[in-house]
Parts: sequence; C-alpha cells; structure tokens
Amino acid sequence: MAFSQSSLLKILLVLYLFTSFSFLPETSASAEEGIEAKIEKAIKDYLVEYQVPGASVAIVHNNELFFSESWGVTGESEEEVTEQTPFTIGSISKSLTGMAIMKLADNGTIRLEASIQEYLPWFKLNNGKAAEITVEQLLAQTSRFSTYDGLALSDKELTGRNAIKNQVKKLSEVELTAAPGGKHQYSNANFLILGAMLEELTGMSYAEYMEQQIFQPLGMKNAAANKERSYKNGYLSGYQSWFGMPVKSSVAYDDAGAPYGYITASSADMVQFVKLLSGKGPDHFISDKTLDLFKTPQVQTGEDRYYGLGIRISGPDTPKEMIWHSGSTPDSHAEVFYIPETGWGGVILTNKNHILEEDGLYYLKDHIISLLNGEEPEKVPNHSLTIQYITLGCVLLLLILAIYLWKRFKTRKFLKKGMGLFLGMLFIGLSAALVPLFTYSTSSPWHSITVFAPDIALLTILAVIMLAINGLLLIRLILKKRR
Repeated sequence: MAFSQSSLLKILLVLYLFTSFSFLPETSASAEEGIEAKIEKAIKDYLVEYQVPGASVAIVHNNELFFSESWGVTGESEEEVTEQTPFTIGSISKSLTGMAIMKLADNGTIRLEASIQEYLPWFKLNNGKAAEITVEQLLAQTSRFSTYDGLALSDKELTGRNAIKNQVKKLSEVELTAAPGGKHQYSNANFLILGAMLEELTGMSYAEYMEQQIFQPLGMKNAAANKERSYKNGYLSGYQSWFGMPVKSSVAYDDAGAPYGYITASSADMVQFVKLLSGKGPDHFISDKTLDLFKTPQVQTGEDRYYGLGIRISGPDTPKEMIWHSGSTPDSHAEVFYIPETGWGGVILTNKNHILEEDGLYYLKDHIISLLNGEEPEKVPNHSLTIQYITLGCVLLLLILAIYLWKRFKTRKFLKKGMGLFLGMLFIGLSAALVPLFTYSTSSPWHSITVFAPDIALLTILAVIMLAINGLLLIRLILKKRR
C-alpha cells in the first residue's frame, strides 16, 4: 500500500512531537519529587549513622509547606514520632525568648537601650556593673557574662514557679569578664535574666507569658515552657549518647532553663516560627520594623557570621543570607533556618545528643539547603568515636601499668629511687589536676560535661582513679625499697 505525501508528512509530524516531548526537561513537579526523595535519603542516612531514635523535619517554601516527615520513637514510652510530637529545642528557645522581649519593645513596655535594673531592680552584681548592662546587650550576648557562668546554672532539673528567679539571684556572685558591650560571649545567663525580666514586667510566670503572647498567637499548639505543660502536650525526654549508642536520658526537664534551652515544640509548631521569620506571621503580631531589628546583625561572631537580638545571621546582605539558630540539650538537638533570597526555611528536631555529635546535624542542615538550592551537597561527616577510643585506650594502658606495678611491688623490683618517686608524684598530681584541666580547656563546668558527654566523663573519672592508684603504687614501691 502506498503512502501519499500528505500522509507521510502527518506521520513525520507525530513522530517529531513524540520525540520532542520525550526529551523535554523534567517538570517542576517531578523535580520537586526528586528533591524530596534526596532529602529523605539524607535524613535517613544521618539517623542510621548517628543512631538517632527519633526525628521530625519540616521544610517550607514561600510560606507553603514543602516537606514534612517524622521517623522513629520518643523516649520513655517509645511512642511514634509525628509532626505534632514536642521536642526540647535547646538554644532555639533563646530566639523565642528574644521575640517575646521584642514584642514588649514593640508595644513600648521596655526600651532596648535601657539598663536591665530599670526593669529588674532587685538584680545586682558584686562589682556594681549590673546597672551598666542593657536589655539589648543581653539579647545580643554582649553583656560579658561568660559561657562558663551560664553553663554553671544550666541543666539543673529545677521545677516550680520561682525556678528562673532563684537561678538569676545566684548570678549576683558572678564577675563579668569585662565592661558590658562590644565582644560577643555566648552565655545562657543572658537569657535566664531576660526570662526573669519577662516575669517581673508582666506579673506572669515565663511559661504563662510565652503561652499567651507567643505560642497561641503564632499557632504553636504543642509548644510549652515548663515541665507540667510540656508533658501534658506529649513531650517525652530523649536519649543521651554513650559511645554512640542511644541511652534513655537521665536528665529531667529544667523549668529554670526554659528561657535559654528547654522550650518544647513540634516541627509543626516551628514551621509557624519560620513563617514569622519570613515576615508572614499573624497580622499585628509584631511590626515589620521590630521584626527586621530582631534579625539585624548586632555583633560579629565568626567569619561572615553574626548574632542579632536572639538569632544568628550568616552572609547578611548577600544572596546566601541565612537567619538561623541551633539548639541542644543533653538529650536533643535541633536546627531552624530561613533563607530570605530563596524563601526556603525549615526545622530539624532530633531526640539524641552528645557534644561530639553536634556537628553532624549542622552539616545535615547545610546538606538539605544545598539540595533545595540545586547545588551539589557536601557529605555529612561519618559518626566518629575516635576521642572515646583514645580516652579508653589511655585508661586501659593505666590499668596495665597498675597490674605491672603491683607485680613489681610483690617482687620488690623497680626503677631507681629518684625516678620512681618523681613518676609517683607526677601521676598523683595529674589525677588531681585532670578534671580541673578538662573544665578549663572546654570552658565548661564538670556538670555540663557529665550530661553532654557522659561517656567521656566516665572515662575521665576512671583515668583519675587509675592515675592515683599508679602514683600510690610507685611511691609505695620506693618506700618499700628503702626498707
């Protein structure tokens, strides 16, 4: 059968259209599905690598929910994690406390440049410098309270209406590192004081004020700022990391810690906060001017990194500007971010933590952002137990040495007298100095080390014991030899 010219042209046209559509670029919908799959894989890989029992992640784009998934279980009763499951959000609590203070500034209740003693007259420091500290300096963390002094009052598992005020009163004995202003020093003390200030100004507890003026207006239905309300909303404690393994937390909720680290919220709640950062929060919640001031860099904290009035800013006034904050407690770790240029924002909540594992979640956040921007992401670093293994190795070597010295003690064979006495005194000196050296080098009280790195703390105590035993054995050998 012969084809006519017109029939042949029609067939060729159909074939052309078919092949053309076959080679069209991916549609926007299929591209988004590809991004979601990559994000989900990255998160699952992280949860497996870092052995995190539970997590919830939500991402928004131009104020619309783009991605929302939850994995695993909570602590204690091991209930399934959902987008409504509250987690402690760590230092992201500072951002919410900062927003609460900014609301009071917005309605004229406080002036950011005013001395904190104007609003907290009972608060005093021994060196008389309390009157020199301003509200703005507390928010920007330039008051010169040290990181150590803030941690010394943190994670104390306190409860009750006066928990915050009682902790702030303990700061009266603290010496500022320098005159207030200028240098940024990250300290929980700053936001502890701001929590007490909220209570003083409003006549309500911190938890009540946050519930009425922040959580409810923003639609954060599962959020809370004290132990009683948190557990009522479904919060369950998370997991501490022991040699990488999740162990149900031994640290209880701390009412006094709510202003700087113990607010509980779900990923669905934190989406509402991200929307506020984007300028799309509820009408009349806060003025655009005050919100912009909240996100304005106040002090530089690193290369291209700044601190605002309770929030972090990277790359300000560039296409890669990011408004963000990290948060950690002994049994949780969280990240929240918003990128003005692209409209992407999100939150990652997890219920396991260790000070040596915190970089992993930070890199996961960057990995997700790269995927959202269509860039090649850096690999999230593998979980490492190198420091634990090195410390354990040192403890085992000290144990082997103790066994060797004990055998020498029985046979009375040993080093020269002078060398033995020197080593004995050295070991005893190291045993006495090890914990103070550890706290000094990390700028952390021993209590903070025990809750944020319990395995390292245990190994350190074992090392102290073994050093002391070896030192005593050496000295005993020398005394025995003299006889």
